[in-house]
Amino acid sequence: MNKNLNSDIIIHDTIDADQIEDGDQIIVDGEPLENVTVHDDPNDNDAIIVKGFSWESGDAIEHTLPYDYSVDVWSV
Repeated sequence: MNKNLNSDIIIHDTIDADQIEDGDQIIVDGEPLENVTVHDDPNDNDAIIVKGFSWESGDAIEHTLPYDYSVDVWSV
């Protein structure tokens, strides 16, 4: 996927991971994710698992995030 991330992405808000909702578009560690789904982490009561489509790699990826981890919400 050859998108110019610097010019295409508009950051709308920065939220904590516990505020992420299914369908959000977020940035985790500099990587834009689309169509995110949110799941409880069965191993940590203070974390969630987010799964989404990576704009950079083109693959579905997964991240475990503590509730207080900050992510950016974006659109194009």
